[in-house]
Amino acid sequence: MSAKPNNAVPLVLAIGQFDGVHRGHQAVFRAAVESANRCRGIPACLTFSPHVAQLLNPAHAPLLLATPGQNQALICACGIQQIHVIPFTHEFAAMGPEDFLSLLKMEFPALSEIVVGRNFTFGKDRAGNSATLPGIAQALGLRAQIVPHIELDGAPISSTRIRAAVQAGDMPLAKAMLGRAFSLAGTVVHGRAVGRTLGFPTANLRPALPIRPAPGIYAARLHLPDGPQPGAAFVPDPSDPAQAHFGPVVEIHVPGLARNLYDQEVEISFTRRLRGHMPFPDAASAAAQIARDADAALKADAQENR
Repeated sequence: MSAKPNNAVPLVLAIGQFDGVHRGHQAVFRAAVESANRCRGIPACLTFSPHVAQLLNPAHAPLLLATPGQNQALICACGIQQIHVIPFTHEFAAMGPEDFLSLLKMEFPALSEIVVGRNFTFGKDRAGNSATLPGIAQALGLRAQIVPHIELDGAPISSTRIRAAVQAGDMPLAKAMLGRAFSLAGTVVHGRAVGRTLGFPTANLRPALPIRPAPGIYAARLHLPDGPQPGAAFVPDPSDPAQAHFGPVVEIHVPGLARNLYDQEVEISFTRRLRGHMPFPDAASAAAQIARDADAALKADAQENR
């Protein structure tokens, strides 16, 4: 865990995996911040690394929606003042629900309240849940607050639903559940410079995570220190042998952007899928389509962010 908080100040602890920090997670953090304000305490977050499924069921572990750095920035933006990370090990996973809460009480003597989502489970074999948590917490002198689901279209918002929307290329749906556009973080690397030879230079992002939107062309934004720049992004299809030469990168052309971005850490956020992949008979045809894509991307960005 990270450094312990001031034991003289009550600690309100939001607990969960919080992958992607979607609107449901944000509701948990809002509740923790409001509780901390009422008791003049500190709103904090407790999460786990690696992802629980990566340890317990690695063959079926989900693709993560955000890097640790992205998650931490998003959590802090919700008003959380401290982030504590538990190394999730087999020994830790074998701990019973009561032992888990006792450990928290020992690690955080000023702990006064635990805040979780309704689908929260804890302890060996998920023996603890939102129904049993209040009683176990009360026995240790703690309060427990269970935050209801946030729903969209009649179903709870979840990282699973967001992941499916991203992989289907439905970026507006992903945004509606995240509360922001889905983005990939990574490093700008050298490419083949084909776009440059056509008059449309691209920044080639090697994302830190394997998740990708569905292959195709997107209205997107390149996020730089001086602000976001709209453009057209290309997500290659790894299952298409004709696109294998692109490798794991995601490319984005930003009209009017001319600067060296190599080795910089940046993000690309995705607004809307414009079309799928199409082959071109010659360079002139490719250049003409890229120009149309860039124009469509700028129009989509202006419409989305007006």
